[in-house]
Amino acid sequence: MKPQSESPAIVVSNAGPLIALTKIHALNLLSELYGRIYTVESVYHEAVTEGLKLGAPDAFLIRQFYKQGILEIKPLEARPLPLPCLPKKIHPAEYESIQLALQLKADLLLLDDWDARQVAEANFQALGAKTVIKGTLGTIVTACQEQIITVSQAIELLEAIKARHDIWISAKLCNQVIQVLRGFR
Repeated sequence: MKPQSESPAIVVSNAGPLIALTKIHALNLLSELYGRIYTVESVYHEAVTEGLKLGAPDAFLIRQFYKQGILEIKPLEARPLPLPCLPKKIHPAEYESIQLALQLKADLLLLDDWDARQVAEANFQALGAKTVIKGTLGTIVTACQEQIITVSQAIELLEAIKARHDIWISAKLCNQVIQVLRGFR
């Protein structure tokens, strides 16, 4: 996100991108792109605690990233967002991730859910925050642009997302990104 000569980017993630990238064996892209990623406690609960209860293999790997310090829980100051979420209903972890991004003055918020992204964008604009919102697909494209992965590898990851029924990212959107990536060659 930022050239290496500058200070590291402040990146906050919601559970969705962590879970999706882990399911396609690409969670390492986050550490390669950004170093440390901050989350709220509720993201850990959703991605790790609940995942471990279900025996989800991705929960074990995400927990390992927390243990290694790649993912770090930051305490949240109890400040409501300036703009209400209604009529949008978003998950509490998404709401708290938006709050943490504002609290840390994050450069980047990783968030997949469309409604949550709209709430985040409205609140960032209301406060003049310069935080960029990116999701799982944007992370894969950025990794390709930064030459961490090849175009072919990026397309394979997008095909893997399309093949999984437990990742809620539309195949149509994946196909659109694949077409963009094919233009990189």
